[in-house]
Amino acid sequence: MDTSVSAATEASALSATYSTMVLLVDDQAMVAEALRRLVSDIPGIDLHYCAEPIEAIRIANELKPAVILQDWVMPSIDGLDLLRLFRANPSTAETPIIILSSEENPETKSRAFSGGANDYLIKIPDKVELLARIKYHAKANLSRLQRDEAFRTLRESQQKLSESNLTLIALNKRLEDTHKQLHTALEQSEQRAREAVRLTQLMDVLQSCQNLQEGYAVVGTTLPGILPSRAGALCITTASRDLVEAVASWGTDCASEKTFLPDSCWALRRGRIHVVSDPASPLRCSHVKDATMGGYICVPLAAQGETLGVLYVQASPEPSTASSKSSETAIDILGREALSAGERISLALANLSLREVLRTQSIRDPLTGLFNRRYMEESLHRELRRAVRQNEQVAVFMIDIDYFKQFNDTFGHLAGDTLLRELGTSLSQHTRGQDVVCRFGGEEFAIILTSASSEAAHTRAQRLCEEVRKLTVVFRGQTLGRITLSVGIAGYPGSGNDAEELLRKADEALYRAKTEGRDRIVVDEQFAAVKGEIRR
Repeated sequence: MDTSVSAATEASALSATYSTMVLLVDDQAMVAEALRRLVSDIPGIDLHYCAEPIEAIRIANELKPAVILQDWVMPSIDGLDLLRLFRANPSTAETPIIILSSEENPETKSRAFSGGANDYLIKIPDKVELLARIKYHAKANLSRLQRDEAFRTLRESQQKLSESNLTLIALNKRLEDTHKQLHTALEQSEQRAREAVRLTQLMDVLQSCQNLQEGYAVVGTTLPGILPSRAGALCITTASRDLVEAVASWGTDCASEKTFLPDSCWALRRGRIHVVSDPASPLRCSHVKDATMGGYICVPLAAQGETLGVLYVQASPEPSTASSKSSETAIDILGREALSAGERISLALANLSLREVLRTQSIRDPLTGLFNRRYMEESLHRELRRAVRQNEQVAVFMIDIDYFKQFNDTFGHLAGDTLLRELGTSLSQHTRGQDVVCRFGGEEFAIILTSASSEAAHTRAQRLCEEVRKLTVVFRGQTLGRITLSVGIAGYPGSGNDAEELLRKADEALYRAKTEGRDRIVVDEQFAAVKGEIRR
């Protein structure tokens, strides 16, 4: 079959329908089902699943998918070998292939890209990111098919011209015009391909950031090398939603204010890109104070239904360096690139924000805001290892609120929650920054004190108890009763050499404090016997 005809058929089919056919090759049906659920509610995505790699070659020949999602680790064939088979097959030689893998290391990624992969995702990927990657590569594939169709049309035109009775002058003129059009299209295609590569690299770096602050810094240092802009700023809406702050900026003459109201920006008001090419325009944003000779662009940043802020970029006043054959002006090019950058930055920042929220939820108690038991146990294991290496001491407090059940029965559980929150705040305020304060469960709290002897731990516990006795808790206008604590203390060395033993000894000391009358501190005898610093 003529490959030009096949390319034309594929291009026409993709242009005439909104459906994007995706072939998934994965030996795990559970993964396939998870991906199917991810795209099930997305119109225009037609997912076909195949568990057998060799069978996938035949299906790809029949379906002509726009994008192939390929598992990297399969029992019957190496991911690199299957990738090479796809590239050796004429039907899939240029089809975009996205590798899905649970391995996230540079060597694996390098093997995948050297074998011909177009993209690499850690499975199971984020729904928004997966959809963005599929759409991006499907569009690139469509552009390729349309390019092949254009060249096929050119060849047919040349053939017809050679067979016609047109004069040599007319033939040369037509060929010259066609060549100019193709050259212009190729220049624009190459320019946009370079833009896409730079933005993809920015996304890769942003996805590797640990927190939002690091992400802001990456945008501020990387974006100036991507956008043809002499100055700009990344501005983020505060948590209160009533202020927008510049968290990263570049250039020496950035005209935007560092802090402004959301209504000061037309892009945030309208929810769409706002371009100002005339410095005297009446639609200039009020947060842009100085006249910008080359104009400026504001791109609203939004992801997952939430407005994150705005990307502000200033155009250069110098003449455009774009090709004279292109109808795009300098500010047109800047607007297109800024919009693409804004979409990717929005997605990356939203993912970083979600990651921070999930991390906080995984280590914090939702009622008191203190660390939870899981984090405390991990920290105790870590501090014990450090104490052994550095020949230091570690103390553990187990704290119980006296008569808390009676308190709950008298004032109610909502009052009890208020007491727990106030106590958590008091414990945080009267401990050192390096100490770990957590809610162990119910009305029990635990504290890890680094570099603390039994004497120092006892003194610290006395101060905590004194501060709690002074604590005044008010619930619905009513002052609640006096609060006292029972405290059990254990530590390394003496009480034990592992976290489980220290917690058990601290709990036993707490039990003694409660049985001996409450409102007291009991130190594990073995820990108390270790005096002063550890002898080597």
